[in-house]
Amino acid sequence: MKISMNQATMMKTPMDKFLRAISEAGFDGVELRRDETFAYLEEHSVKDLSELLEQNDLEVVSWNAIELFSLCPQKEFEWMLDYSERLMKIGNEIGCDLIIAVPSFTDDAIVEKEQYEDLTVRRFQTLRKLADDYEFRMGFEPLGFPNNSVRNVKKAVRIMEKAEEDGLDPSGLVIDTFHYFLAHTSPQTLKDIPEDRLWLVHCNDAIKKPLDELQDEDRVHMGDGFFELEEFFGVLRDIDCDKYLSVEMFNQDYWNQDPREVARKSMEHLKKFL
Repeated sequence: MKISMNQATMMKTPMDKFLRAISEAGFDGVELRRDETFAYLEEHSVKDLSELLEQNDLEVVSWNAIELFSLCPQKEFEWMLDYSERLMKIGNEIGCDLIIAVPSFTDDAIVEKEQYEDLTVRRFQTLRKLADDYEFRMGFEPLGFPNNSVRNVKKAVRIMEKAEEDGLDPSGLVIDTFHYFLAHTSPQTLKDIPEDRLWLVHCNDAIKKPLDELQDEDRVHMGDGFFELEEFFGVLRDIDCDKYLSVEMFNQDYWNQDPREVARKSMEHLKKFL
């Protein structure tokens, strides 16, 4: 399995320092975030970004993310289509071919509950068509929060299967250990996921709290929390998973630390489970 770092882990670190830090720590790839990339490109060219990635010998694993796309107002969805197309064009130049879609929270739904899944499928098909136009792959990441509309992998796979009635290439799952455990999913459930469905695993741990009270900022280095990570990664080994593992944390304490130290510790903690 190759190892990546998601830019959310060091959100405040400038692009050049971030990429250099994770390269020096031994990461193979990087997940770039939408807003941070657009901010970098306000003063730099796509060629600059491409050269920076090449200098640090990093593969762009994915774009994060088309956020809360499924149940939002139509104007917001159209805005998402605009920035997604821009990301895909950039991706064609820097070697990225995966973008991740994240479902909406129920609080923001513009339709009744019984229509959630149908609208999610239709919106996902629209995204799939756009991705196909740019030779991109479309990933789907369920969120385990109690008020998210797609909390677990079983429902996510069902939505992807319905969307694939459009005849385009299959989509894949992006699993986040944080959201996986928030949804009260057993590590053994990984064995039920078809091998060709699992595309990327976001890796993290969390401080000990009741699951339904955890928030993104509660993420910590792997092994510093209470998730059943040994069993989780044991199952990944059992199923011969060869996909990218990507460290993703939104802990603001880490944002203010030395990026080289955060990258080094992230690699050190992840390797304990490989």
